[in-house]
Amino acid sequence: MATFGDLNSFIGIGRLTRDPELRYTPGGTGVCKFGIAINRTYRNQEGNNVEDVLFINVTTWGKQAENVSQFLKKGRRVAISGELRSNNWQDKEGNKRTSFEINARTVQFLDLVKDTGAAKEGPAEAAEENIPDEPINEDTSISEEDIPF
Repeated sequence: MATFGDLNSFIGIGRLTRDPELRYTPGGTGVCKFGIAINRTYRNQEGNNVEDVLFINVTTWGKQAENVSQFLKKGRRVAISGELRSNNWQDKEGNKRTSFEINARTVQFLDLVKDTGAAKEGPAEAAEENIPDEPINEDTSISEEDIPF
């Protein structure tokens, strides 16, 4: 009898809800946190269009974290692939709490630089040269000691 392993995979496209926050672990590894909003429209039972927004927190690591922090701002459109992670803690009242986030393996920039304020500061050609053409793929395996917050 064959057994199958578990699968934890996320792929989504959305817009940043806030500017990325870059920090570094004591070992010097970049850690960048940001949020994205994924919009969807559907028809309800009455036939009316309903807008629904899903807000997701995202964390990325290493050189990719530094690139995200440097090139992305609130409102930019990105494609994310990664895995779902959970964080557990106790609040001030002693209640157990859980939050979820995506640990991004890849972050692909989908907007043109010309659409952001960055292009207005100088020639568009110069700004575009700094944006990677390919998604950044790197090993994002971490240990609990690497998390700075």
